[in-house]
Amino acid sequence: MILVVHVRGQEERRAFIEKQMEKLGWPHEYILDGNVEDLTPEVLDRYFLDNGTQWTLYGRFPRTSCTLKHLLATQYIVDHGLDGALIIEDDIRFYDSFKTLFEQSLQELSTRYAGRPVIVNYEESSLLLVPRSQRVKGQLLYSATRDRYAGCYYLNREAAEVIMNEVRQHKVGLTSDRFHNMLIEEGRLVSLWSHPCLACQCSADGSMPTMIPTKPRPLKRLKWFYKRVYKHLLYYFR
Repeated sequence: MILVVHVRGQEERRAFIEKQMEKLGWPHEYILDGNVEDLTPEVLDRYFLDNGTQWTLYGRFPRTSCTLKHLLATQYIVDHGLDGALIIEDDIRFYDSFKTLFEQSLQELSTRYAGRPVIVNYEESSLLLVPRSQRVKGQLLYSATRDRYAGCYYLNREAAEVIMNEVRQHKVGLTSDRFHNMLIEEGRLVSLWSHPCLACQCSADGSMPTMIPTKPRPLKRLKWFYKRVYKHLLYYFR
C-alpha cells in the first residue's frame, strides 16, 4: 500500500503522482484531511504542542498541515491493520529502478528486521548517502542514525504504533523528519537507508516549487545538480 500525503485541491500534483502510480500498478490512497483549513483548535489541541517559539506547530501553518498529514498516514497503517506502508509526499519522483529495488528491499526487511519497529528511507532529497566503505554487494538496506527527509519512506506497523503512542502520550512539537529523528535517537525506531536511493522530492531538486514558504533560492535547479555530483563523490571516497 502507498499512502500519498497530498494537499487537497492541488490537481497538478495529483496528476503528477497518478502518472507514476499507473506505472507501478500498486494500490494507493490519498491523505486528504489535514489541510491548513482543517486545523481547528480541537485538532491542534489533539496533536500538537505549543512550545512558544516562532517555529511552533501549534497554529494554522503549512508545516503543521504537512506534519498532521504524515501522522494521519501513520494512523492509517494502525487502523487498517497493515503490515506497513510506503508513505510519500505528492512531489516525489521515483527513479526507474524503484519498483524492482523497493520490492527487493521488502524481502530484505522481512528477513533481517522482522518484528522490529522500522522506518526505511528511500529518497535522495537530503543528499545524505551511504558511504562506500559500508556498502555490501547485493545489500540494499543500511543502518542509519537519523532519518532523511520525509518524502519517501516505509513504516512497518510496529513503527507506526510507536509513533502514534508517542503522539497520544506527549503530542508533537517537531516536523515529521525531526520527530522521527527524536524517536530514532531514543532507540525507539530502527532507521534504515536504501542504497542506491530510489526517489527524490521535486521541491528539493528545484524541479517543482515547495508548498511550505521558504527564502527564495535562485538557480536552485543548477545548484542542486552540482551539489549532487559533489555529494556522490564525497560519499564514494568515505
